[in-house]
Amino acid sequence: MDSTPASGTTAGRVARLARGGLVALGLGLFASACTIQPVYMPIANGPQVAADLSAISIEDVNDRVGQQVRNNLILGFTGGGKAAPPRYDLAMRVISREARLGFERDETAPAYSVTVTVTYELKEISTGKVILRSLNRGVASYDRSNQAFANQRARIDAEDRAAQSVADDIQLRLAAALATRKPG
Repeated sequence: MDSTPASGTTAGRVARLARGGLVALGLGLFASACTIQPVYMPIANGPQVAADLSAISIEDVNDRVGQQVRNNLILGFTGGGKAAPPRYDLAMRVISREARLGFERDETAPAYSVTVTVTYELKEISTGKVILRSLNRGVASYDRSNQAFANQRARIDAEDRAAQSVADDIQLRLAAALATRKPG
């Protein structure tokens, strides 16, 4: 004789509800053990990432694409407001490259890709300690036509999109590094 209650009986429904409750309780306990926390929101007695980001001084760069990355980072760090007194220094090296994406029968390439590569290092000014050293890339593509000015403008737009992409990624990585950093 089967000792499990029939599913249609009251005892069967109670057993199903109990199993469901145990599964929900287990998932709740599992989720409560997660240590995920917001990066930019201030947390009591925790990291103040937005204040730390606004205290990053970015070294000057030499070319237009590097300046785009730098400007995007400054805007991202400060939100367009005034920067805090610098506590960190960010050194960057920016390289931009263009590549053809395929060929037509007449050996022309109607589509191009621009890759902006940034090697960077964030140091704490007071101690000289390196907080993060990394490399990030941003990529954007554009189409060429038979008009020289349109091609130049399309390339600049692609460089700007790639610069914005890499700056967003760098900002996120720096925020995460500063949020997980032990004070002192």
